[in-house]
Amino acid sequence: MKRIARTVVACLLVVATAVSTGCVAVPDSSSPQPIEVFDRKDPLNAVPVPRRSDDPETLARNVLKAMADPSSGHRAARKFLTTAASGRWDDQGDTTVVDNVGVVVDERTEDAVRLRITADKVGTLTPTGQLLPATGPMVVPLSLTRVRGAWRIAGDLPRGAITDRAQFLTAYRQVDLYFPDRTMSRLVTDPRWMFGPSPVATDVVGMLLRGPASDLDGAVGTGADKGATLSGPVVVDGDTVTVDLENVTDDDTRNRTVLAAQLIWTLNGAGITGTYVLNADGAPLVPGHDGGWRTADVQSFDADPDSGPPPLHLVYEGALVRSTAGHAIPIPGPLGTTREVRAAAVTVDMSRAAAVLARRSREVLVEGPYGAPPVEVAAGREVTSPSYGAEPSEGYAIVDGRPIQWSLDAQGTAGTIDLDVTEVTQKAPGPITAMSVSPDGVRVALVVAGRPVLAVVSINERGIPSLTGVRPAAIDIDTDVDDIAWSGPSVLYAVRAGTESPVMRIALAGGPSVGLVAGNLKPPLSSVAASEETVYVGDTQGVQQLGIGAGRPDQYWTGVSPDMDSGTVPVVPAG
Repeated sequence: MKRIARTVVACLLVVATAVSTGCVAVPDSSSPQPIEVFDRKDPLNAVPVPRRSDDPETLARNVLKAMADPSSGHRAARKFLTTAASGRWDDQGDTTVVDNVGVVVDERTEDAVRLRITADKVGTLTPTGQLLPATGPMVVPLSLTRVRGAWRIAGDLPRGAITDRAQFLTAYRQVDLYFPDRTMSRLVTDPRWMFGPSPVATDVVGMLLRGPASDLDGAVGTGADKGATLSGPVVVDGDTVTVDLENVTDDDTRNRTVLAAQLIWTLNGAGITGTYVLNADGAPLVPGHDGGWRTADVQSFDADPDSGPPPLHLVYEGALVRSTAGHAIPIPGPLGTTREVRAAAVTVDMSRAAAVLARRSREVLVEGPYGAPPVEVAAGREVTSPSYGAEPSEGYAIVDGRPIQWSLDAQGTAGTIDLDVTEVTQKAPGPITAMSVSPDGVRVALVVAGRPVLAVVSINERGIPSLTGVRPAAIDIDTDVDDIAWSGPSVLYAVRAGTESPVMRIALAGGPSVGLVAGNLKPPLSSVAASEETVYVGDTQGVQQLGIGAGRPDQYWTGVSPDMDSGTVPVVPAG
């Protein structure tokens, strides 16, 4: 598991100013710097306290900063309120994260002030710690009065809390929780945000045991974690982390091992590392692990293994080729020699490949072992977005606007089934034009009527794979999105219409989308593919690449090869 990706904050905003109306103004000459690229030391989480010298405008701004601290029923923020106003304020519910805070005074006397706080919404933090994208203006009217010579808020505050972006990023830390998929063989990332200078082990495990976010309902499995609780605080003593559970009623060793993997990778990702001693109801969680666990004991469950950069493939002049030192090398077999390929997908282990072939008046989806003759899987007037799931034997595509899933039986014969998209139709009506499946095989990114949308693959009551947990991936992108792709289990890249920031980064952890540099790109862009180190896009020149690694990111896009044309499509092995 990549430590940087687990211990730093997922991209909420670029450090440069982001506008909440959709476009993120990023100069062509510099690379956007997400918050995560900076080494943020543990802050003290200090929030302002009201001072006798504060004028009404300062008090109004500072109460928003104080609301970042939820401790003791937002006691820090209540100090800015009169006793009566504090008694009326219902702080339960969501916390709205805002930017561009302004204060407008409407009426002022010696002892009373009426004013408005204006701001732009950038996120909504739910009580479960999930940060969801938000946009639009926010206006909060306040009335202030003098209490023993100092200004205090006397009017009613809206339900919930409001805090500004800078204070949120100081006060909260992102923690990735991990839950098993339905096969109980892989872990799925569930990003949350926790208050505090650094994650507290007991709080992290407690949040994990309370279960996944609601949008994962039906898409993840339940095993030994069902009903399990902490019997006491998690103890961190030097290199030893001790977790004592109770009410673990599932005796299945495999399910208990999955629970161990959940605990270990969640704690490890939160920076709480060492030897993990896991007990359940007074005995080792799994027999034979009395001496504790290391991450190596659950390596197969790593949700984001560091397997090195995948070899770039391309759809070039109608063939599937591999890009090697700037040269296009046809892959072995028919897909490397045909001139009919329009789109393609390759598994991360390069064991299988799928392709969309243009044949007369229809398009055909074919699939098979990498380098071998493929077989037909589906066909239609238009077939797009071939994508593998977590297993090489399972994949997805869009056929005539209908998302399908293909799978191989024990004999290697492919069968297809239409995904149930009822919830997509209800929550995000419009044509589905692009689809990309996360490496975990659970989360799905869609482009619906030009908008980026997230969903998960679940099984409905009829046993049919369905797209559920539908929600916007980003709501601040103001031009149509044409294509979308995962770079890992928690980050997406989208290409959109227009010339200003045509490539957008979307973090599963929430917050606004972020525009990448645009230097050397020639829109319109038609396709995108990504690894955790590089983003590739197809533009009018061919395929361009941008390094996005943890070191110094690239400052401008460069061509993969000078020989490419505008129809070339990047393909990054995934799944």
